[in-house]
Amino acid sequence: MKHLKYILFSFSILLSSCENFLETEPLNAVSDLDPIYDKGSSETALRGVYRQLSSSGYYGETYVTLGFFPSADIKNLTTGGAANLVNINFRTDEVLFNTAWSAIYNTINRANHVITKVPSVQDPTLTTNLKNQIIGEAKFIRALAYFDLARAWGGVQLFLEPTVSLQERPNIRRSTLAQTYAQVLADLQDAEALLPDAVNRIRATKRTVWALRARLHLYKKEWALAEEYATKLIEKSADYTLVKPYSAWFANNVVGTRESIFELQYSAINPNATRAQMQHPTRGGTYRYAPNDRFVSLLNNPAIGGGRSALISSVVQNNTRIWFGNLYYRLPATDPAYIFRISEMYLIRAEARAQQNNLSITNGALADLNLVRDRAELPVSIAVTQQEILQAIEEERRYEFAFEPHRWFDLARTGRAKTVLEALDSNIEVEEHEYIFPIPVAQIQLDKNLEQNPDY
Repeated sequence: MKHLKYILFSFSILLSSCENFLETEPLNAVSDLDPIYDKGSSETALRGVYRQLSSSGYYGETYVTLGFFPSADIKNLTTGGAANLVNINFRTDEVLFNTAWSAIYNTINRANHVITKVPSVQDPTLTTNLKNQIIGEAKFIRALAYFDLARAWGGVQLFLEPTVSLQERPNIRRSTLAQTYAQVLADLQDAEALLPDAVNRIRATKRTVWALRARLHLYKKEWALAEEYATKLIEKSADYTLVKPYSAWFANNVVGTRESIFELQYSAINPNATRAQMQHPTRGGTYRYAPNDRFVSLLNNPAIGGGRSALISSVVQNNTRIWFGNLYYRLPATDPAYIFRISEMYLIRAEARAQQNNLSITNGALADLNLVRDRAELPVSIAVTQQEILQAIEEERRYEFAFEPHRWFDLARTGRAKTVLEALDSNIEVEEHEYIFPIPVAQIQLDKNLEQNPDY
């Protein structure tokens, strides 16, 4: 075993302020202890759920980086920092694991407050439709949070009631992965019944539920259902499309393009923390990590990266060209966090169709794959067999979602992390138990019901 077990005696309970996710002006800080008693407090509590979802520990940086640091495509540029994750040296005392775990459970707890308390609110201005929408949005966010925990750590504790302190937490042991995914599905089914079928790229709707269902069924290898739910969104072509050129969904300070199914907003007073870590100091960043030379070369290769070379940029210092990620580039850091894009639905459907042996170049896996490649200014795929097509889809996802939380989770869910990453970098060693992350030791010290994942 290449890991030692470490003990950290640290504890922090994160109480995040709630700010309006639709506007740049902040609201007053709201505690989970504050009552939910009318329309205004219900809406404020829901804004608090979105704010926690977009926090720096979750989609505002840390959880996102857990998806692409262990990819063999990133280099760490600081002492410590992301070095262990980049090298697939997963430690139980890794601060980034603990930060993400805490942020996600805080999101769940905020959602639980809304789900539990809003149904009993008696306010004539809180109409049934509005009440259903608020509860449905909270259920969707709770589903997303439990899905993100499950794909990272396996089965987890399922807390479905709000708490205000560690001492108040019920004694609950970890559920299995299947049980955790079942809770995700139950929340999504509830949310789908409560939410409107409408376009809203910054708040959950029935369509946002379809996107997560497509992803959930893909992870569960339920190929027909993954195809069905991806198709629901692809067929809404008036609302969602692969915008061209590739950079059109993020460049030039755009937000909410037709590429986007669901993204999170940020502002000067609520910035996206990813930008500062990724950008070069000449552009106001701290440059703590960057795409490695091999990945830069691939993205800049017109036959491989195509238009996705827009995801990186460079500066020249001392006659040396220095490359950095450029998906998050705005100053101030108002870059959205991209949760679901229509390109993901095409690639989910392509994978699901390939797994069902529908490989057709006209209405099967190759058709969907080639649409994504065409948008990236690439020729049609030369893959022919089922296995070749599946590996082509895997590789397409690598470039399409370079700085989004997918690459590691893709390789882990397919069981290919060891084969792929060790072939890319001889210094990387992936052990079987590392396909899921270790439970943060700080959390185990706090909760006697929480058991560590095997072999950590």
